[in-house]
Amino acid sequence: MKHQEILLKLLEVTENTKDSFQFLKLFRSIEPEKFAVIYADSGTLMESAEALLYNLKLLHKLDLYPVVVLDKDGISYTNLFYRNHNKEETSSILPGKLFRHSQDLAGSVASALAEKKLPVFVAEEKGAALFSFLTKLCSTLKTKKLVHLYTRGGIYSEGNKISIYDVDSSVVADREDSALLNSCLELYKNVKDKEFGIAVTSASSLLKELFTIKGSGTLLRRKNRIDFIADVNSVSKEKMNLLIEKAFQRSLKEDFWKQEFAGIVLESEYKGCALVKNTPFGTFLSKFAVDEIARGEGVGRDIWDDMIARFPILFWRARKENTISKWYMKVCDGMQKEGIWIYFWIGVKEEHIPGVCSFLKNLPQDLESPKSEPL
Repeated sequence: MKHQEILLKLLEVTENTKDSFQFLKLFRSIEPEKFAVIYADSGTLMESAEALLYNLKLLHKLDLYPVVVLDKDGISYTNLFYRNHNKEETSSILPGKLFRHSQDLAGSVASALAEKKLPVFVAEEKGAALFSFLTKLCSTLKTKKLVHLYTRGGIYSEGNKISIYDVDSSVVADREDSALLNSCLELYKNVKDKEFGIAVTSASSLLKELFTIKGSGTLLRRKNRIDFIADVNSVSKEKMNLLIEKAFQRSLKEDFWKQEFAGIVLESEYKGCALVKNTPFGTFLSKFAVDEIARGEGVGRDIWDDMIARFPILFWRARKENTISKWYMKVCDGMQKEGIWIYFWIGVKEEHIPGVCSFLKNLPQDLESPKSEPL
């Protein structure tokens, strides 16, 4: 299969061109052993071995080498990953290198990668011992993500799938998922890496989990540190410009920072921000920008929640074609369409709505080109 055909297969599965290429670029930029550890239990292998095989083959053809861990009970299914009895190369065989009872995890992975094969470990352990092995593996490789393949496709609470689970959260999982959630939380705590995350998803949704911002299952992560900075001159303008211009794919006008802002709600590593102004009608959201990859980490939601808690009366505008406008429609109290714009507000008094709409209508643009999507 040609490289172009492989990319088309990826896009066919993920249904998102922009996200997929961004994530592929990111994954290829890090050391191959840090990309991901994928654990498939025996239930997943019995139910979805074919889907898992297909997705792992596609990852390999994209020059990505996830470290695969299989349950001992599911080892009978590993014939899907290796050569047939005639030792012939067939399209159904995944180029993997199998390890059992390995004492040198890093060395084993390195030997597989040197042969351009996927490292595949057979977990002899069960229960707590299994999660201890996964903890050791993720810590040793300094992997960025553990993907736990689970037949239910995610963690549920009160019958609803949890998209992002903050590890300090008090949300209670449904009884069927509580043991898995507790084990994952313990694993997360023991890995002790702020960039580490755990995704619980199904084998068939593996690529969507890896290559789209929305993901497909449940992402366990620590809530991002969000600060409110009243003095905009105390932040790095260079980093702010990079964040905003990359998010909107447009250049800021030269006099942008000459405006008077009430402050910035900022993620500590400049992954996202919300710039606000004071007005007679309430707080105006001037810019809401989040790094593309960080959107999948819940950065935007964390900033939004902090901002709404600080500024309960808020209004802003977005272009009609802006993809985030659909989400704005869900979180706003009211909206009005006018020309190329949609005006949104939260907590605004009814008598102030005409003034808010007039303010937004006469607001000059802060960005140079009309091709993208400013607020």
